[in-house]
Amino acid sequence: MASETTGKVRLIITWLLRVLLGLAFLVIGIEKLTGTMGTIPFFNAIGWGQWFRYASGALDTIGALLIFVPRWTSYGALIITCTVGLGTILCFTMALFNPVFPLVMTLLAATLAWLAWRPKPA
Repeated sequence: MASETTGKVRLIITWLLRVLLGLAFLVIGIEKLTGTMGTIPFFNAIGWGQWFRYASGALDTIGALLIFVPRWTSYGALIITCTVGLGTILCFTMALFNPVFPLVMTLLAATLAWLAWRPKPA
């Protein structure tokens, strides 16, 4: 009985994270690709050039789309964990912005990757 309840809770949390992170990173990826919402100054401050904004935006968008496909959710969440994780590190080391939001998003994406992971059958 307890494992059945645990399984339901895990499924509900997984679905909530899929919707939350999928929509959030779809918007974030599109903002980066279009250069809106302050993304151009942010990537100028990093100093790596605008090509990195396009690469990050593409990875965020691809990761978000993969999150919506149950079979590929863990891979999409891993992509997003890496991109936003790097953003978190940059915020900490370069003191560009408050790192709380990217840190929380990194932890949520990593949690989704773990919850959605389905190992191959032996």
